Amino acid sequence: MTAKKTAAKKTAAKAASAKKKPTLASLRDDLTRRYGDRVVKRSTVKPYRVIPTGSLTLDLATRVGGWVCGRMVEIVGPEGVGKTTTVISSMIEAQRMFPRKIVAYIDMEQTFDYDWAEGLGLLTDDAHWLHLYPNDSEDVSDMLRRTVETGLCSLVAIDSIGGMESKEAFTKDAADKVMGRNAQVITRMVKHCAVLTRATKTVVLLVNQYRANLDNPQSADISAGPKAMKYSTTMRVDMSLVWSADPLKALLPGDDEETVVGRMIRARLTRNKVAVQGKRAEFYLINAETREHGPIGIDKADEAVTIGLYTEVIEQHGSYYYLPLQEGQEKPTGCQGRPALATHLRSCPEDLERVREAALKVFSHEVQPEVTVEAEMVASG
Repeated sequence: MTAKKTAAKKTAAKAASAKKKPTLASLRDDLTRRYGDRVVKRSTVKPYRVIPTGSLTLDLATRVGGWVCGRMVEIVGPEGVGKTTTVISSMIEAQRMFPRKIVAYIDMEQTFDYDWAEGLGLLTDDAHWLHLYPNDSEDVSDMLRRTVETGLCSLVAIDSIGGMESKEAFTKDAADKVMGRNAQVITRMVKHCAVLTRATKTVVLLVNQYRANLDNPQSADISAGPKAMKYSTTMRVDMSLVWSADPLKALLPGDDEETVVGRMIRARLTRNKVAVQGKRAEFYLINAETREHGPIGIDKADEAVTIGLYTEVIEQHGSYYYLPLQEGQEKPTGCQGRPALATHLRSCPEDLERVREAALKVFSHEVQPEVTVEAEMVASG
């Protein structure tokens, strides 16, 4: 009888032990109670929502169509390669996509050119634009946190990481050592901001510059800021001039000689955590409006030709280029030579928009479904 009771107790103990054994369902329920919407189910993950960069070729290089909402992006390069212009172009696209939200510009360098930005098409009235002047890195961190956590901004830009310096560096004497303080502030800022951007679906653009490499003075391929930035940013765009491409020249009013009004820019995705990295975009950046090369900013007509040829929307037969047929048109419009085609597109905005729309329809197939999933935290169940 004693042996039977002992066996019964052992059986009951095993049953109780089996009941207490954790399962995937119980683990998910427990984590959901503790962390709520931070428990993710693959079936509830949604495709990315993106803000266009303002450049068709750069949108194609990202392979998702632009900057992913809820993520941080680093734009790095030397002086004069169009980093700020790219940021302004992205802000213009954000204002078009989210007219009820604002874009914010944290101007650490305090060199923002309103005439240039408004010439590109940026709305700088109080209903669409927020311009902030910080004094030090701590100000930048606080401004970024306050603007992002409200959810009122579709896009926030910091210009620039290389211009940031800690408050301690300004208050100490020149002989005092304050090494590492600025890096600590920026590290905390980007790590905290990564959480806030994900929650509010805000795009944060961090403009950065290259600095001297003390280990190799002949090389200047090190960007400013701490190494923690690469863990918090989803994309890194390295911008540079394409020296092998001929600059665009034009005779400006009052000048006797032609002036360089545009150069080709190369933007390479050296970091891309949502698609294949290493893709590059090349486009002309115009710094003076001319009849030959169009308005200031990114050369939309030349980009339309590039994307049109890539997607085969524009057909090339020898030196002739043919636009897609319009409804009711029997013969396509043709131009001899790429410059002539770009000039035609600048003078005919309807054809330019038609080429862009047709190319975008083909371009949408370039975005692979398996890489267009948004890390949106959705409660399970």
